[in-house]
Amino acid sequence: MDEIERRQRAAIAAEARSWLGTPYHHMGRIKGRRGGVDCAQLVWAVFFNVGLCEFLPLEPYSSQWHLHRTGERYMDKVMARAHEVERPAPGDIALWRMGRAFAHGAIIVDPGWPAIVHANAAAKAVVLGRGDEGRLAGRAMRFFSLFHAPR
Repeated sequence: MDEIERRQRAAIAAEARSWLGTPYHHMGRIKGRRGGVDCAQLVWAVFFNVGLCEFLPLEPYSSQWHLHRTGERYMDKVMARAHEVERPAPGDIALWRMGRAFAHGAIIVDPGWPAIVHANAAAKAVVLGRGDEGRLAGRAMRFFSLFHAPR
């Protein structure tokens, strides 16, 4: 890992942590206690705010789309910008299958997997947690990175 990547990964993790305490709100994109965000918008906003993702128009989606459809709407958006990795590092993305599709995302933070920041609907806020505990434990999951695409 070179110095530029190290700084970018640190910026991603710091930006993710800056969202801690933001209330959970379906389709929200506003940081802070008076704002709100869901897991999809949190992942996008973190990468956008550090300059690693372009602006994406907010397309309406049901809070329960993953329970009724097998289409990978969320994962397809991630895969258009990142590639799958086996060993994630801080600054990478974790996705879990929820219902019929991969529909929950988080940012991996220091010290590394399984430390995550995610918008947790049950906690009603963005929280620091572990990706291998609670309702995430035992679910199908995949990791993605913007860094070092396979050749």
